[in-house]
Amino acid sequence: MGEVYTGTKFRTVFARRAVSGDERLGELLKWCRRWAALGLVGDTVGNLSFRTVNGFIINRTAGDLGGITRQEFVEVLEADRDARQLTVAGLYEPSSESLMHAGIYAARPEVDAVFHGHSEKLLAAAERLGLPVTAREQPYGTTELVAEILQVLDGHKLVIMRQHGFVSLGGTMAEAGRNAEEILQRL
Repeated sequence: MGEVYTGTKFRTVFARRAVSGDERLGELLKWCRRWAALGLVGDTVGNLSFRTVNGFIINRTAGDLGGITRQEFVEVLEADRDARQLTVAGLYEPSSESLMHAGIYAARPEVDAVFHGHSEKLLAAAERLGLPVTAREQPYGTTELVAEILQVLDGHKLVIMRQHGFVSLGGTMAEAGRNAEEILQRL
């Protein structure tokens, strides 16, 4: 968890500059604020998303999840991992981990919510809890990190990203949120 944030590592193409009207934004907003209050997103930096008909909605990059507003969510319409390019609708660049979310959604059609957070306690207890851990540490926001996660993802609902954080998956936002919270309660 020592890498210094330097911004996104992909190119963002804005299809349109508009805030999504998806009614589920209110639920995602609540989860962002809840995870910030619980300390699950480090210094209020993390990324939470849910699948849409056109792609997925995720918080903006480098936003404060404790004080996030509806205008700070971005819909990723297309993700080209090889070209490291995202086509989006929104007012901001999407989270720097958007390639990871796109990779998980592509690999796991049953997953409709991906929540990524940071917890030193969870990283330290991962082996004892029998949680899957990526083989190698990889820089945030890269296709290499996506590849590491996909190697251990299988049918798991929570995966540890070595020396970085965790990603919790669910068929709903509530499931993705509760998966991580229930494991943290076991610490």
